[in-house]
Amino acid sequence: YEVAQMSKLNGYKTGGTIHIVVNNQIGFTTNYLDARSSTYCTDVAKVTLSPVMHVNADDAEAVAHAIEMALDYRMRFKKDVYIDLLGYRKYGHNEGDEPRFTQPKLYKNIAKHPNPFKIYSDKLIAEGTINKTYSEAIVAEFKERLESEYTKAKEADASKVREFMEERWTNFTRRGLDAMLEETNTAYSEEGLKQISKVVSTVPEGVKFLRKAERILQGREKMVFETDTLDWGMAETLAYGSLLEEGFNVRISGQDVERGTFSHRHAILRDEISEERINLLNTNPNNKGEMYIYNSFLSEYGVLGFDYGYAMANPNTLTIWEAQFGDF
Repeated sequence: YEVAQMSKLNGYKTGGTIHIVVNNQIGFTTNYLDARSSTYCTDVAKVTLSPVMHVNADDAEAVAHAIEMALDYRMRFKKDVYIDLLGYRKYGHNEGDEPRFTQPKLYKNIAKHPNPFKIYSDKLIAEGTINKTYSEAIVAEFKERLESEYTKAKEADASKVREFMEERWTNFTRRGLDAMLEETNTAYSEEGLKQISKVVSTVPEGVKFLRKAERILQGREKMVFETDTLDWGMAETLAYGSLLEEGFNVRISGQDVERGTFSHRHAILRDEISEERINLLNTNPNNKGEMYIYNSFLSEYGVLGFDYGYAMANPNTLTIWEAQFGDF
C-alpha cells in the first residue's frame, strides 16, 4: 500500500513499477475470502488508477504476453502496472505443513492437477510444434544439469555471496574500528562558508519572497557577518553547502523537512507570486553537486526503507531521512 502511495510522488517515483503478484489464493492457512474485503488482491491498484491483468498461471503463453504488455505499458507511460498471476500452492506453507487440514477439497483437486510444464508441453505436442521425444529430452537435460551442479556444490569448501551493489562501492574499502575513529580534518575555509552564506541569504533576481521569508534571509546574513553565532538551521545549511561544492549530492526526505517541523530549516522557499519552489543552496555557482529535499507523505517505515535503498545505491550522496515525532 505504501509503495502504491509513493509511486507518483516527486521524491519517490521510479518511472513506473511492474507489480507481479504470485497469487496462490491462500495466506498460510487462511482462505482469500477471510484475508481481505476487496474483490481482488490487486485492488490497491485503484489508488493510482493503474491497469491490472488477471492471468491464469497455467497458461504459459498468456503469462508471457501479459509480461510483455506490462513492460510496454511501463516504458511508454512511465506508470505502474499490475499482473495478478492466479495459481495455486502445490504443497503446504512449508515442509511440515498439511494443507488438507484447512482446504481439503481444494488440495484434493490440486493433487490431481498437472503442473504448468506438462500442460504447456502437452499443448505444444498436440499442436505439432514439438514431439514427445523433444519434451522428454529437455526434462532429462535439466535433471542432469541439476545433478551436476549439486555435485559441484558438495565439493566446494565455501560459497561466496556477492556483496550487495558491489559495483556501486568499488572505490570504497572496509575500515576497522581504529581507522574509523582516527581524527580527520573536516574543516571548511572561512572564506568558503561566507560565500555559501551569501548565497543562502540573497533573494534571486526576479523572485519575490514573503516579507517574513526575507527577514529569515536577513537573519542568516546577520549570524555570519555580524554576530558570528549560528543557530542549528544555519549551521546545517552551511554543512550541506560545503558538500555540494565538493561534488557530493545531498538528499533529505521526511515529514515537513522542506521548511522544517519547527520552522528552522527553510530549505525550500516559495515565490510569493508564482509559488515556484526555490532551493537557494542549488543557486550556488560553485556547486559540483545538487541538493534534493522532499516532504514525504505520512509514512515512516515506507519512506525510511526507500531512503535506505537510495543510500545503498548512491554512496556519494549524503542521504538523510528525518524522523518527525514517530506518531504515524
